[in-house]
Amino acid sequence: MNIRVLVATILICTSCSVWPDSNRWIELLTEVAAMGDEARVPAMGLVIMDGNQPAVVKVWGKNVTTTTPFRWGSISKTFTALALLRLVALHQVELDDEVRLHLPRGVYQNHWSESHPILLKHLVELTAGFSDLSGAEFNQNQPFTLSQALALNPASRVTHWPPGLQHNYSNLTPGLTSVVIEHVSGVAFEEFMDQQVLGPLSMPNASFLPLANLPGGFKADGRTEIPYWQMTFRAFGALNASVREMSRFLSALLNDGVLDDNQVLDQQTLLSLYRPQTSLGVAAGLEVAYAAGMYAWVSKSHVFYGHGGDADGYRSRYGLLPDSGRGYLIVINTDNPRLLRSLQRRIESELTLDLDKPIPHPAVWVSSETLASYTGVYYPAAARFGVSRWQSGELDTIEISLRADELLYTRGRRQVTLIPLGDDRFRRENDPVTTVVFVRDANGAMFIQGELGNFAKIDASPCAGFINACNSQ
Repeated sequence: MNIRVLVATILICTSCSVWPDSNRWIELLTEVAAMGDEARVPAMGLVIMDGNQPAVVKVWGKNVTTTTPFRWGSISKTFTALALLRLVALHQVELDDEVRLHLPRGVYQNHWSESHPILLKHLVELTAGFSDLSGAEFNQNQPFTLSQALALNPASRVTHWPPGLQHNYSNLTPGLTSVVIEHVSGVAFEEFMDQQVLGPLSMPNASFLPLANLPGGFKADGRTEIPYWQMTFRAFGALNASVREMSRFLSALLNDGVLDDNQVLDQQTLLSLYRPQTSLGVAAGLEVAYAAGMYAWVSKSHVFYGHGGDADGYRSRYGLLPDSGRGYLIVINTDNPRLLRSLQRRIESELTLDLDKPIPHPAVWVSSETLASYTGVYYPAAARFGVSRWQSGELDTIEISLRADELLYTRGRRQVTLIPLGDDRFRRENDPVTTVVFVRDANGAMFIQGELGNFAKIDASPCAGFINACNSQ
């Protein structure tokens, strides 16, 4: 990361905070406001980072200011990862520790415990081998303690593939991370978060508990209110904070962990946020992946780092370009994912408009025999939901085929060209870095991992034993 240290004070007014050079962003602000008005969003917040500092901190909506809290949904996962990394910085745990050392007995079942134990780093990178929470866990809306949350549906805490194999998005693993934090620290997760994360980040009014002055969350129509979602495990999505406070968080990330001349995030923590350590794909050279509570994606040929959020009536996202000192954070209080995607595309387009495009990794000639070894039929190697359908082989397959000196990924009507980079690494046409890899596990089974998903080759032997579709071939 090439992040220069620059800390500044935010100028606050009733609805916005701007720097003198914020005229650079006036057209973007006008468009964002128009998009929110057209979609009937009651309240919306935006942060634009430029030169490693907040250039704009703005909100729209009746009775809403930059100090009004919003719900940030799964952006909470970054903060939960920061809490665990704080335990690492305090030398109370190590990321390579086995989870069983820091959890009460019987909290989870791992079918591969002897060969592939679950490590703490698997929890924060969502590579622990779990699917997502059950419907009962998602839909309950009572303020549970962690003990009550663990008692709700223990059957959901069972690994379905070897830990460390692949990323699979899950709200269960942040929940288990919060249990570790409580068990190790001896204080409640929310209290530890206040003392060790939110406090140092100068977010004193932020909380993982309900706040009285939230503007409310609504369905996409902007009128039908959605009740406050308590969440079985608050660690996966319950953060409430103002856009002004969240701009402090972004400042710390873009300034090498320094905020107001204080080192609030150490270098190892920052490396863990930006650089994934687990999954076979990462070990094979995958450069765009989910790290400790933060992930990367490619937009306009640039690699952004951040996270998205959904909190029943709120949608949000933050994205950072560390090398240019730019970034953004957007939140709306309607359940309108289409609008959020449109806002994301517009903001990311503006942030990268005057930046030089990164020089992509050059294509490498790979023999047709080697390319042919990757071709075949692949089945999803994991399932977030619908595990029974996945296990019964009902999900759609993909095909990898050879076309000239490249590979072709086909999923239904969608086709993507994969440009070879050598050593089992590939990228899509507009990607600057490795975004797809082919990799074999210790038994020789072939997988494809990366931005196109995780799949296992099922039309050749050996095939992954945990995938029933392999056994039916």
